[in-house]
Amino acid sequence: MGGRSYMLATRMPMSRDGFDTWLTTALPGLDVIANPDELWRGWGADGETPDWDLTALAGSPAAVAALRADRTRTPLDLLTARAAGGFTLARHHVGALEVYLYDYHADTYGTLTGLLMLAGAGRFADGGTPTPVLYWGGDVHPGLPFDTDAVLSVLLVDGATARFTARHPITALLETLRPVEAAFLAAVVDPDGDDPGWDPSDVLDPAVLARLPHRDVASPS
Repeated sequence: MGGRSYMLATRMPMSRDGFDTWLTTALPGLDVIANPDELWRGWGADGETPDWDLTALAGSPAAVAALRADRTRTPLDLLTARAAGGFTLARHHVGALEVYLYDYHADTYGTLTGLLMLAGAGRFADGGTPTPVLYWGGDVHPGLPFDTDAVLSVLLVDGATARFTARHPITALLETLRPVEAAFLAAVVDPDGDDPGWDPSDVLDPAVLARLPHRDVASPS
């Protein structure tokens, strides 16, 4: 796998009850992010302006309507739609919300929704230090970035608010995300083939799996 890709990943301390509530609660408004216009600041796309208002898509009203509708949905809705296409890790695992999303040949608009979804997760997370969400992309393998040039953003989620930061200790963050990456890559079937497949059985929460066709669902962790 390769090509133009965008990825999001986090491991956010959260109880099972908090995870279940997050999964079924509609996304917050954009005001949950203190500085949405600083999405790109300090990283590989520094200087670009994020199109949160979908201005560049004004000539495609159907696309704008679909993206705006997605921002009113729940994480369960969004993750189910993603998981139907594969390459989605979203689960409660060892006391944390784990997410690892891979979009092959995608644009950034779905990623903006994903960032908003994870910004809202802080309302249900365990207290403590802010949790980083890593966003990276480019012409890269779906694994974690090899260098900071591939990093596009780090979102710090802290309770009911979130903010983008132009600096963050990436080495420590990557080590935190290595087990999530390993689980994601282990679910790829025939990764070196022309058309890699996806086995979601160990990487999707039962609530998401239950919505996919022809799946036997295990009990929640």
